Amino acid sequence: MRRNAKEKQRGFTLILTAFMFSALIGFAAFGVDFGRMYTYYAQLQAAADAAALAGATGIGKGQGAASLDSALAYDTLNRVGDSVRTLAATDVTPGNWSAAGVFTAGTWTATNTNAVRTVAKYPGKFIFGRLYGFNTHGLVDTAIAVHGSVGVDHCIRPWAVSYRDLLDHIDPTLPITHDLLPSEIAQLAQASLRDTLTLNQPGTAQGNQQIEGAPHEMRAVSFPPQEFAAAPYAGNPDPPSASVYGAEISEACSTLSGHIGSRGISVDDWLAGASGQMTGQTGQGITDLMCTGTGSHQVCQTAVPVHVAIWDVYGASPHGNCTTGNGGCYHVKYLGIFYVTGWDGPPNNNVKGYFGALGTPAGGFSVAPGPITKNALVK
Repeated sequence: MRRNAKEKQRGFTLILTAFMFSALIGFAAFGVDFGRMYTYYAQLQAAADAAALAGATGIGKGQGAASLDSALAYDTLNRVGDSVRTLAATDVTPGNWSAAGVFTAGTWTATNTNAVRTVAKYPGKFIFGRLYGFNTHGLVDTAIAVHGSVGVDHCIRPWAVSYRDLLDHIDPTLPITHDLLPSEIAQLAQASLRDTLTLNQPGTAQGNQQIEGAPHEMRAVSFPPQEFAAAPYAGNPDPPSASVYGAEISEACSTLSGHIGSRGISVDDWLAGASGQMTGQTGQGITDLMCTGTGSHQVCQTAVPVHVAIWDVYGASPHGNCTTGNGGCYHVKYLGIFYVTGWDGPPNNNVKGYFGALGTPAGGFSVAPGPITKNALVK
């Protein structure tokens, strides 16, 4: 009787051990399989993101329907598991991403197309899970990339550059009310040294006489804005001394940000003019910006990109915080990049360079087109 009881106990123990061992193997197998699924999903995310960004970049370059080819090409460069492709052409959708965060499908050639949505798919295959009847698990990831512009900047140089000068570079017949089209932004991106412009600082062809608000005036400005685009509207700019103005042309963004303030400079802000510094201090500031060393050891770059506010309207601001009596009030139409190539000195004191459209400045993001453009994943 005892032997039978012991044998039964031993048999039960062996069965329990076998069951537990099988369960452990099963859990380990599922652990391996789910680890594989996690890896697949991470790869799928990378493929969807890369394809969406490539498509948005194509939109920014004005490639139209060819943006689809760019998206599909980047999909194949980001393989998932043993797949060659995770996107079909029907999984890449052009459309519009609104300021409210809503994607609306559209066409590659529509004027309001600024985003690309990708839906990447991969049937993750189980290895050990097949022993328990699990063969595949469908993985899906959606990404949306938007091509837009920078809406806030903390590294603007102390200049309000004329939008008229920028428009003249594109088409002199365009009115000051014109909003840049994606194709025109792409055209700006192709500017180079051969397209160098002379910015008329006084804003008039009549010598150095200062005419506030003249169409081609390039103006020294005070930081922070006199009136912000959003409430609270009132700003408190500190008119720079000549030495401070000259330093702001070349100083590091981390230092310049302290002058600009925590809210930065944004589109629709109003900047107050700062009088009397668009001469020698401009030249010294540009020298410090472009050159290192002194005398025979001085080395200068041929072009240096800086962020600038581009103004279109001169006058009183809508909330009354900026008036023409304090050195001028300049409405910020866009934030842009200007490549400084030099300064021609007295008597003209003009800044030379060309407008560009590419950069990665710190700041907020807007779906409206603007001279400083970038691509961003929004989903």
